[in-house]
Amino acid sequence: MTTTEAGALLPVNPAPDPNGNTAVWRDVHGVLRSRRVTQERPLLPHEKLMMPHVATCKPPQRKTTQPPPRPPRRPRPAASSPGFYELLGVDRGAGADDIRRAYRRLARQLHPDVNPSAAAAERFKQVTEAYDVLSDPAKRKTYDLTGRAPRPGR
Repeated sequence: MTTTEAGALLPVNPAPDPNGNTAVWRDVHGVLRSRRVTQERPLLPHEKLMMPHVATCKPPQRKTTQPPPRPPRRPRPAASSPGFYELLGVDRGAGADDIRRAYRRLARQLHPDVNPSAAAAERFKQVTEAYDVLSDPAKRKTYDLTGRAPRPGR
């Protein structure tokens, strides 16, 4: 075995020969074996003649420079629909009672039994979703941190 300048072990002879000078084969365990080819011990059919050029290669140059800095993150585009606080008409610091009062006021105006228009029905669904998120402390905390409703089941 030969140790290269890079520190790797190779089954080649370090003395280069233009015609090749090392016979290489894999044994029954899959390990590379090698020997020097001479006139007395010629190349056998199961062997390959190899050049030891890898053994004399210089080690790869290590990069000493740091990788380029990552580009700054682009801010997320603003949502096209209003946030849950805006839908209910309350501020971010509103308590549970304020949120419940705002939801009930809007529900009386937008409920499909009272207001049959399609736009009111769609807005009622949005207001109901906003109330579901803001009335649950865990979901509200997630919404305040991420700006979007938590996924169902979490």
